[in-house]
Order: sequence, then structure tokens, then C-alpha cells
Amino acid sequence: MPCRYGSWAMITAHTKKQYDRNAKKYHKKDGMTDDEYLSRMNRDDRFTPVITVVVYYGDNPCDGATTLHGMRDIPDKMKPFVNDYKMLLVEARQNDLIFHNMTNIAFFDMLKVVLDKSITKNEAKEKVIEYALEHNVDKTVVMTVAGATNRKIDYNALSKKGDVTMCTLFDEIEKEGMIKGKAEGIVETAIDLGLAKDDILQRLQTKLDVSLQKAQEYFEMFGTQTV
Repeated sequence: MPCRYGSWAMITAHTKKQYDRNAKKYHKKDGMTDDEYLSRMNRDDRFTPVITVVVYYGDNPCDGATTLHGMRDIPDKMKPFVNDYKMLLVEARQNDLIFHNMTNIAFFDMLKVVLDKSITKNEAKEKVIEYALEHNVDKTVVMTVAGATNRKIDYNALSKKGDVTMCTLFDEIEKEGMIKGKAEGIVETAIDLGLAKDDILQRLQTKLDVSLQKAQEYFEMFGTQTV
């Protein structure tokens, strides 16, 4: 996730969802004061704390605000009166986290290697491959690392992990990401042109060489975002 304001939107949304679920209980005023009914909260209602940790996968240090104060233009005299909220930020490229779960250890160890700018991309690829094979890393972890960093690790020394090679795994992840990007552009352009859904599906199938089912998935994925 980019180290920008979208992270703050997620933090706020979690609490809002809890409030909305809680408010649905109060369709009638029975047993509630006027203030409670108007606020849709009983005086005994409590929300569950939400701990949101933002994991930043960028190559460069995060330069976004990590506090609400950092997002706002607040005169020094006013800061004591403005509530602050700190983001729990983890930078994948450099952190001092201590894990006990081997999957988490492997995930962040491999991320550090992929995002290390002090070595070349080829060196990073070789180190990641060596680490994954040496520690018998599960393919789901490899997929997560590849997807999070949008990297392709291409090498000749294939080593089987189940029925999928690690090389094939990274290739497929990158290919799917490229196709989704093209699909999004096709859908957005077609909607702007006022094309009907059937025409858009046909265009997706032709330009991307995919099945009707896959075209429908892309339309549902990107069409609802555009309309």
C-alpha cells in the first residue's frame, strides 16, 4: 500500500463500520433516552479497539504522514487542543520487528532482499531464490512477496515446489498484473465511449485473448469502479 492518505481512510473506516453495525440495533426508542436514540448509541455500548498496521513495500523510505497532526496545517498554539492519532507503520525494506512464526520471518526476510538497493536486481533475485529453497518457503509466501513488490524473478535453475516452479510462479503473477492493467484501461475507455456491456466483453475477449468468463470477471472488477 502506498504510504499516503489511503492508509488513514482505512483506519477511519474500521471504526465507522462498527458504529454502523451498532446503530442498526436501534430502530425504536424503547429504553433509550432522547440523546441515545438520536446518536444511535446506548450509554453502555462500546467499540472493539482496532489496531491497524500499515506495511509499506516501497523501495524508498516512506515520506507520508504517520500522524493526524502531520496531515494537518495546525498552528503550534492549537496543537494541544487537536486530537492526534499515530499510524503503526512497518517499512518492509528496513524494520526491527521480531517474529516467532516462521512464515512471517521468511516473508519479511525475502522482502528485505528484494527491496535492498545496495545490491543489483540480479543479485537480489539470486538471494531470494537461494533463501526460498534453503528454507523450504511455502509457495503462498513466495506469491505474496512477488505480488507485494510487483517483481519478476526469472532464473534458469528451476526447482520444483509442488506442481509449480518458483520461476513459473513469479512469471504468472507478473503476467496477471499486466493483463489486469490492460483490462482496466479497456473497460474505462469503452465506458467513456458509451459502449454496451456485451460490446465491452467482446472487446476484452478479443484484445486480451481471454474467455468470456474471464472477461466478465474483469468487467465486474473494473466496470463498477468506473460507473
